[in-house]
Amino acid sequence: MSTKTQTETTPNEQTATARLRDLWNDYLAYWFVAPMVVVMLLITFFPGAYDLYLSLIEEPTFNVFDAQFVGLANFETAFTLGGAFHSFVVTITVVVGALLLETVLGFFLATLVTGVESTRAKSFYRVLFIVPMAVAPVSLATIGRIMLNSEIGVIPYLIEAATPFAAPAFLSEMPLLTVILLDTWNWTPFMFIIFYAGLSSVPETLVEAARVDGAPLWRRYVHVIIPYMKPVVFVATLIRMIDLFRTFGVVYGLTQGGPGTATQLVSINIYEQMFINNQPGVAAAIAVVYLVLVVALCNVIIAKVGFEGVWN
Repeated sequence: MSTKTQTETTPNEQTATARLRDLWNDYLAYWFVAPMVVVMLLITFFPGAYDLYLSLIEEPTFNVFDAQFVGLANFETAFTLGGAFHSFVVTITVVVGALLLETVLGFFLATLVTGVESTRAKSFYRVLFIVPMAVAPVSLATIGRIMLNSEIGVIPYLIEAATPFAAPAFLSEMPLLTVILLDTWNWTPFMFIIFYAGLSSVPETLVEAARVDGAPLWRRYVHVIIPYMKPVVFVATLIRMIDLFRTFGVVYGLTQGGPGTATQLVSINIYEQMFINNQPGVAAAIAVVYLVLVVALCNVIIAKVGFEGVWN
């Protein structure tokens, strides 16, 4: 005797399955984007909201509703006693100085390598110029402290051996310039890579037409090559500027914000307020103002300088 077990699907179950299938097919693109949206909410918007919450309370507590609301007191403390304004000035100085040097040097190196005819030589120079970017920030800071040391450093020794001048105390007499130069050495390869790719994409017919018309080399760059590379230059500069605003490891490892507060970037100031002075509200207030200023600056640059008329 055999028995047969039949699985019967009720009309309600069929309707529910069809609805789920239609819902999946109709919003397929949104389902694929949803995981990334969740990740962005967890790592960006939630920390930002919590940072804003910390900037408005006196001290964080386990129960967020028990925290004492102090309004803008933390912001006032940050700019009166926390040295926020000074750290903003130092950061802007580093960003502008390093960005200008890296852009000019990166473009100059890219033009030199592009003009090399030998394929083997081009490969050699590309690898050579990319090497500094592979050095970790902490390692770079440690090596920099040793090489720039007035007593045992190789750079002061070479200056005194090759010139009649005494080597300056880089980390105590010119710390801000030293930070800018060290960052320039580390990240000029990034600009070089992007500019080299941009120069390689310039149509040879445009350059040849300008040359046939009698345009000298500098006019070819000013009126043909650089305007054609405007999107590349803009994107590279914008990305590097944003990254410079986030600089922390190299400067902290090299000078720890000193001597005094000579190289105290905003990121270092936030770190000191949070973990040394134990003032999370003040640190959060500086971070909020810093985020708003950087985002506003990037949007102004994009709106006024960047994409308008570039891609058309």
